[in-house]
Amino acid sequence: MKTLIAHFSKSVVCKTVLHKSEMSALQPTALLLAASLTLATFTGQAHASSVLDDGISAYRHGDFEKSAQVFTSLADQGNATAQYLLSCQMINGAGIDANEDGGWDMMKQAAGNQNPDASVVMARKLEAEQAPRDLVRGLYQQAADQNQTQAMLWLALDAVDQGNNDAAKSMLEQAWELGDPRAATLLANRFTKSDTGRYQYLRAAAQRGEMRAAAYLAEEARSVKDTAEAVGWCAIATGLPGHNEDVDWKTIGDAVEKNCGAYDKELEPAARAENREKVDQFLARFFEGYQPWTPWRACSVN
Repeated sequence: MKTLIAHFSKSVVCKTVLHKSEMSALQPTALLLAASLTLATFTGQAHASSVLDDGISAYRHGDFEKSAQVFTSLADQGNATAQYLLSCQMINGAGIDANEDGGWDMMKQAAGNQNPDASVVMARKLEAEQAPRDLVRGLYQQAADQNQTQAMLWLALDAVDQGNNDAAKSMLEQAWELGDPRAATLLANRFTKSDTGRYQYLRAAAQRGEMRAAAYLAEEARSVKDTAEAVGWCAIATGLPGHNEDVDWKTIGDAVEKNCGAYDKELEPAARAENREKVDQFLARFFEGYQPWTPWRACSVN
């Protein structure tokens, strides 16, 4: 469980919430004082937010000594985002002396302060330690309530295990509305009632870089003898360069030759060459609308 810091490319946004105070009816003199205090509070919040942004920027760019300095001060003030990211550094000894026990204590504080990513990390840790299921489920629910789709998928599969398919479907639909293509793949395979609905979910998931959805679509196309789409979906399933990376056409082309030839190998040479032209056209159309999704990774920020 120690290695948590992944690549610091675009991944999960850790958000802070600034709370606004309410003003009741006050006497004129008191009103001026209240306005002064409110401005000071807002200025302090804005400053804290700016400082946090500086820390996150340093963290993103691998300047862990600077981010640790920033996060330590904010963590002492109860800032959940700072606590979460500082705990990652403490556990890994990144820019700060390694302190695994202290890091997990800090991660627990961040989860207690409603940081959704910390909640997921703690849930995973407790699950690995075979903690009571209700405790693990509660942490995932806490994260899901803040639109953390990683947690939503866990809860959906947990609901399936309990035989509560309605709850599972509802949770997957929420995750898909938030853009998680894995949810669309699960909806396609578990909850759609028509081939058309299944295809639509899988197509939409593949369009966001879900390679498993593309693999299912390759087999679907093969079953109806659409060799162009079969090869195209196979190329997407095996040749995508990964989320948030530019499409490498050489990699796609290599995938066609290396992995996807079985889909049109029975064709005569001329028909096969014509099919490959159709594959090129299919792939060009696909990548016109390609919008890769950013997967969640523990201890990453964007």
